[in-house]
Amino acid sequence: MALMLSLVLSLLKLGSGQWQVFGPNKAVQALVGEDAAFSCFLSPKTNAEAMEVRFFRGQRFSVVHLYRDGKDQPFMQMPQYQGRTKLVKDSIAEGRLSLRLENITALDAGLYGCWIGSQSSYYQEATWELQVSALGSVPLISIVGYVDRGIQLLCRSSGWFPRPMAKWKGPQGQDLSADSRTDTNMHGLFDVELSLTVQENAGSVSCSMQHAHLSQEVESRVQIGDTFFQPVSWYLATKVLGILCCGLFFGIVGLKIFFSKFQGKREREAWQGQDQRCSHIPAASLPLVLASRGPGPKKLEKKARTGSNSRFLSPPPHPSGGDAGPRDGSPTALRF
Repeated sequence: MALMLSLVLSLLKLGSGQWQVFGPNKAVQALVGEDAAFSCFLSPKTNAEAMEVRFFRGQRFSVVHLYRDGKDQPFMQMPQYQGRTKLVKDSIAEGRLSLRLENITALDAGLYGCWIGSQSSYYQEATWELQVSALGSVPLISIVGYVDRGIQLLCRSSGWFPRPMAKWKGPQGQDLSADSRTDTNMHGLFDVELSLTVQENAGSVSCSMQHAHLSQEVESRVQIGDTFFQPVSWYLATKVLGILCCGLFFGIVGLKIFFSKFQGKREREAWQGQDQRCSHIPAASLPLVLASRGPGPKKLEKKARTGSNSRFLSPPPHPSGGDAGPRDGSPTALRF
C-alpha cells in the first residue's frame, strides 16, 4: 500500500513538471583506505547550477559536503570530512553530480543521503548505505602451554571490519568449541583472539576468519603431533633440572664456607710462625742483663780485671757522682 502511494505521488510530481532525486540504488561498498563515490542526479534532467546540493550523513543537518550559490561551502562540513571530499560538477547542467569521499575509514560506515533544493523551496532527497570493509591479517597460531592434560592454542588476527566470523575447525572441517575475545582499536577495526584446548591425537586443526560482506575467508592450519603429549618426560626433565639447581646452590654455599675456613687457618698459621721466629733470635743480639746478688760492685770489678781476655766491666755512673747501684744486694744491671 505504501509503495503504491509513493508511485502515485511520483507520477503526480512528474505530471506537474517537478523533478525527483535519485541516488545509488544499492549499498555502496568501499574498502578501508580507498575512495568511495556517491552519485546523485535529477529526473527528468534539470539544470542544478542554481540549486543547493547537500550530501549528508544520517540527517540533513550533518553536512558531508555543501554546494550553494554556485560554489562549494567547506566551512559547513563536519570536521571529520574536511579536506576529504570533492564534488564532481561536470554534468551539473544536466542535474547529475558525484561526490568522492577519500581515504575511507571504518568510522565512515553508515547511512548517507543527497538533498537538492530549488529557489522555489521545492526539494527532494535520496538515501543509501555505505558499507565499509577491511580484510584482516592471516591468523597466527601459537602454543600457550599445557592445560588439563591438553595443549592450549591461541589464534590471533587483527584489522577486521566488520567483526569477522571466527572459528576453530577439526581435521574433517567440523566446528570446534572455543573461547573468543574481540577488541576494537583506535581506527575502529576489530582484533580477534580465539583459544582452543586440544587433547592427544587431535590431528590437524585450523583457525579461520570469514568476512561478512566480502564472503572471503582466511585460514591457518597446525598439526599437533604426539611428541607434544609426553608429560612424563617433561616431568622428569623438570625434576632433574630442579635437582641440578639445588645441587649447584649447595655447592656454591659449601665452597664459600670451605674457603672461609681455609683462609682463617692460613692466617692462624702465619701468626704462629711469626711467634716461633721471634723466640729463636740469638741472645748476643739482645741487650745483656746480668743479675747479681753477690758482694757488690767492687768484687765484680776485681774479678773482671783478673781475666786477661775479659772485657772491663764498670757500672754505669750514678747520677749523684758516687758509686752506682744499691748496697743492699739487689740486682744490678751492667752493660758491656
